[in-house]
Amino acid sequence: MKGVSNFLIDLSQRLLGEKSEVSSEKNSVSSASLLEKAKLDWYAAISLFNNLTDQDLVDHAIFNLNAVERRYSYLLKEARREHEIQKSYFREEEELKGYD
Repeated sequence: MKGVSNFLIDLSQRLLGEKSEVSSEKNSVSSASLLEKAKLDWYAAISLFNNLTDQDLVDHAIFNLNAVERRYSYLLKEARREHEIQKSYFREEEELKGYD
C-alpha cells in the first residue's frame, strides 16, 4: 500500500511540474515534509485565488485550488492513518512487555 501511495505522490508532483520523472521506488522525502509542502501549496493556491486581478485566470485558480486541496487532504488522511497504525503497534508492544 505504501508503494502505491508513493507512486501517486510522485505522479501528482510530476503533473504539477515539481518533478521530471515518476518513480515507483520509496520516496526519500519524509511524510511530514510532503505534508508541509502540500500545506504551503494549498495556502499559495488560496492566496492566488483571493488576489486575482485578471478574470481570465479564475478557472485556472479554481482548478489549481481544487487540485492542491485534494492532495493536501489525501496526505493528511494518510498521515493520520500511519499515526494510528504506529499507535496500535506501540500499544501492542507495550502489552507484550507486560508478559515478560
